[in-house]
Amino acid sequence: MVNDDRIVGGQEAFIDDYPHQVSFVVNNTYFCGGSIISENWILTAAHCSQNVDPSTVVLRGGSSWRKNGTIIPIEKVIAHPEYDNPAFDKDVAVMKTKEPIQFSDTMQPIGLPSIDRAMRGGTEVSVSGWGRTEQGAASIPERLMDVRIPVVSYPECFLSYFSVLTRNMWCGGNFFLGGQGTCQGDSGGSAIQDGMAVGIVSFGRGCGQSFAPSVFANIAAPPIRNFIKEHTDL
Repeated sequence: MVNDDRIVGGQEAFIDDYPHQVSFVVNNTYFCGGSIISENWILTAAHCSQNVDPSTVVLRGGSSWRKNGTIIPIEKVIAHPEYDNPAFDKDVAVMKTKEPIQFSDTMQPIGLPSIDRAMRGGTEVSVSGWGRTEQGAASIPERLMDVRIPVVSYPECFLSYFSVLTRNMWCGGNFFLGGQGTCQGDSGGSAIQDGMAVGIVSFGRGCGQSFAPSVFANIAAPPIRNFIKEHTDL
């Protein structure tokens, strides 16, 4: 099982279509994505940001290119206190910016769902990121990528991840055929449905594999949605 860092089976994308999307590097060592949810807050995954010193975070927004864009200084990083208990569960964190983000056509906040909003099997979500584009790839792409994937029903996903799946998660991808999904590098980015961020890229077995869909933290799940509300008032 690996935390997911890339888009598999997708295509090049434009930041104008995903103006909430940001990228960040921690300590020059690992790479994750995130989403602008207000002028002061970024949403990401706990596994990207647990025990992270804000001064080691280089976060960029506003560009389709990974190494371009506006650097957004971070003041504080807060991971869910119950992350990884049980394993992989409640994989959510928020990062507070030092200064309010100046919104533009390429930097905009994404909305959040109401608590307990259902993720229905067969509906589609869009996922963007700079993660690896195939399993085992040596490098991550310079250009933003995106993919549309179907939501996998909870019972189907449970067949693949029965030892770790909780109701604070949902799955996406082509369950039987594979070929599309997230991978190393996409972690922390959002899955978008109906103009809202409904999931946070969390983990998976391989990348775009059959019977191994991508797993997302369910933003509408009460333990996750309440954590976001508590810290950001959103």
